[in-house]
Amino acid sequence: MRQSGHSLFAAFLLIWLLINWGQAFATQLDPDEAYYWVYSRQLALGYFDHPPVVALMIAAGYELFANELGVRLLTGILHIGTLAGIWVLVGKPSGKKDTWLLIALLTAMPMLQVYAFITTPDVPLLFFGIWYLVVFRRFLQSPNARHALLLGLLMAALLYSKYHGLVWIGLIGLAHFRTLVRQPWFYAAAGFGLVLFLPHLYWQYDHNFPSFTYHLSGRDDPYELKHTTSYLLNQVAIFSPLVFPLLVWALVKHRSQDILQPSFTWLLFGFWIFFFAMSFKGHVEPQWTVLLTFPLVIIGYRHALETPGFRKWLLRMAVASALLLLIVRVFLIVPVGEVLRDFHRTEWISELQERADGHPVVFADSYRDPAMYHFYSGDRAYQFTDHKYRASQYDIWSWETDLQNQDVLLAGKKAWECTDCPLVRMGTKDFRLKPMNQLQVSQQVELRYRNAEKIASGDSLQLTVDLFNPYAFPIRPVVGSMPLQLVGLLYNAQGLAAYLPISPVPGQWPAESNLSFEARMPLPDSLSGTYQFTLGIQVGDLPPANKRPVRPTLDLDL
Repeated sequence: MRQSGHSLFAAFLLIWLLINWGQAFATQLDPDEAYYWVYSRQLALGYFDHPPVVALMIAAGYELFANELGVRLLTGILHIGTLAGIWVLVGKPSGKKDTWLLIALLTAMPMLQVYAFITTPDVPLLFFGIWYLVVFRRFLQSPNARHALLLGLLMAALLYSKYHGLVWIGLIGLAHFRTLVRQPWFYAAAGFGLVLFLPHLYWQYDHNFPSFTYHLSGRDDPYELKHTTSYLLNQVAIFSPLVFPLLVWALVKHRSQDILQPSFTWLLFGFWIFFFAMSFKGHVEPQWTVLLTFPLVIIGYRHALETPGFRKWLLRMAVASALLLLIVRVFLIVPVGEVLRDFHRTEWISELQERADGHPVVFADSYRDPAMYHFYSGDRAYQFTDHKYRASQYDIWSWETDLQNQDVLLAGKKAWECTDCPLVRMGTKDFRLKPMNQLQVSQQVELRYRNAEKIASGDSLQLTVDLFNPYAFPIRPVVGSMPLQLVGLLYNAQGLAAYLPISPVPGQWPAESNLSFEARMPLPDSLSGTYQFTLGIQVGDLPPANKRPVRPTLDLDL
C-alpha cells in the first residue's frame, strides 16, 4: 500500500514534467521572460530588478536548447522539486486516495501551474522556499552543523532568487524566536548565509544599490483605492477562486501539533499584512504572495484527511480548478480568437525588423519590447528611458556605446507628441517611428550645478554647470537629426511640472572629461509656486531622460 502511493506520485511528477516541457516548447515567451533571457546573455552577480539566479537558470538551459524550451528547461525541473518538497512536508502520503487528493490540490493552484513552465525569479524562490521549510523542521528537531550549513545555504539561495526571500526567512525566524535566540547553530547558519550573499551585496554597493533603491522607493505611487482592492481580489485569484474559500475555512478550523505550525501562522498573516500595507504605496503584484501556497495547501490537505465532508468538497473544487487551468494552458498554445492574444503575437517584430533595414532599433520607455525584439529577431535592441518611465537593467548596461554616431530607428510610444513621426500599426502594436541620424548618446553623462542664483518668474536662472562625459568618445550635442539639449527640470508635489532649455552649451563634450561652463535658463511668467530644480538632457523632441531630482537640488520660489 505504501509503495503504491509513492509510485503514483513519482509517476505524476514524471508525466507532469513532460507536459510542462511540452508547454514550454510550444508557448511564446512572456515579455518578462524575454527580459530575463537578456539578463542571461550578460551574466553578473546582480541586476537592476532582481538577484541573478533566474539569469543563471536561463543561461544553463539555453546552452542546450536555443529556443523557448531552453529558457524554461530548468523551470520544469525546479517545479518538480517544489512539488516533491510539499509531498515531503505533508508526510509522503502512502495511500492512493490521499495521493490523488494531494495531486488534485497541487494542480488546482493557479500560480503553481504558471510557474511550472514560465521562467521568472518566483520559480527558484518557490523551490528554495519549500526546501527551506523542510530543512528548518529538521533543524528544529536536531540542530547540528550539517543542518545549520544546509539552512545557511538555503537562506542565501532564497535571497539570490528574489528579495522576498528575506520576508520568508524573517517571519519563520520570528515564529520560533525563543528557540532560535538560544541556539548557537542558528547564528552559524545565518552567518554562513550572509557570507554567501556578500558577493551580491558588493555588486549592489558597486552599482549604488539600484535594486534596493527601486524596490524600497522607486515604485512609490500616490495612493489609490484600486491598489488595495486589486491586492485583496488577487489573493482570491492566485489561490483559485474555487479552492481559496475552502482553504481559508481549513485555516480557521484546523488544529495541528506540527512543529512548523507557528511558521505557517506567521507566514500567512505576516505576508498578507505586509503586502496589504505595501498597497498604500502603490500596486502590489499578485505573485508577491505566491509563497503562501505552501502553508495553505499543507493546512488544507491535512484538514481534509481529518474531515470527510470537507475532503469531498475540496477534492471536487480542486479537480474543477485544475481542469479549468489546463484549458487555459491549451489556449496559450492554440490561438482561439482574442483569448490570451499576447501569447500569439510576434508578427510586429519581423515587420519592425524589416522597417529598420539593418539599422539598430531603440525603443522608448519599454524594457519588455526590446527584450522580445532581441529574442525573436536575433538583433540586439536598445532602450531610451525618459523621466516618465521606470529604470531597468538597460540603464545599467553601457550598450548604448554601440550606437554613437550611428543611424538608428527609434520606436516611440503612441502618445509621443512628435509631428513628423508616423503612427504605424504592426500586428497588435502601435509605434511612432523616427529614423535618427548620427545619434549622440548621453545616458551616462553626469550633470551637476553650483552658484545658482534664485530669481523671479520672467527672469533667468544663472548657474555654473559641471558636466562629466564618462564615454571613451567625444559627444557633439548639435550633430544629428535629434540633437541633445540641456534642460532644467522643475518638480512640484505632483511631479515634473516643466522642463526648460538651458544655454549656451559647449559644442563638444570631450571624452572622459569634465566641463564647467556658465549658463542660463529663462523662466516664463506663467510659473508660480515652489519647485525643486535639477538638470537633465533632452534628445530631440523626446521628453528629458532624468528622473526625480538628484542632488544637489534647488528650491525655487516663483
